[in-house]
Amino acid sequence: ALFSAAHTVLEHGGKCVVLDKSPFCGGNSTKATSGINGSETKTQKAKGIEDSNQLFVSDTLKGGAKKPEVVEVLCCESGPSVNWLIDKFELDLSLLARLGGHSMPRTHRGAERFPGMTITYALMQGFEKVAETSERARIVNKAEVYELITNGEAIVGCRYKKAGVSNREYGPVILCSDKS
Repeated sequence: ALFSAAHTVLEHGGKCVVLDKSPFCGGNSTKATSGINGSETKTQKAKGIEDSNQLFVSDTLKGGAKKPEVVEVLCCESGPSVNWLIDKFELDLSLLARLGGHSMPRTHRGAERFPGMTITYALMQGFEKVAETSERARIVNKAEVYELITNGEAIVGCRYKKAGVSNREYGPVILCSDKS
């Protein structure tokens, strides 16, 4: 989610600073071994699979999801997201599987053994490439965000520590966290 959001900011002309508490980026996304789910994708269409966003929504709700409005967005944006990964990052997501809870084959992966790592690293490398040649992108590792900066009710930045030194970043904040 982090680097997808970061690339979206860059695609729309914004600047993006990625703050990661780890010494390297990637997190749990690199460990995904099944693939990425998407309905109404170009891969499905090329293979003659007639899936739909509404069928994906139905499958997800049957699985126990509690927020239909979130499920709707997740499922309806899944196909464009998979297609974006294929087109923008030239990823091979040509293999499809029907996994538990799905009524259609919609889990996409390539020939690589670990699709999560393949997808995440492609996004990270693309962001790093922009960061090498532009001030629009920057990554700060070993950065612990400890406070959101507000102006009234609006969040306008964050404070973080790196090597014991407090720093500030101002601008819109997107939180991607492994904490509940």
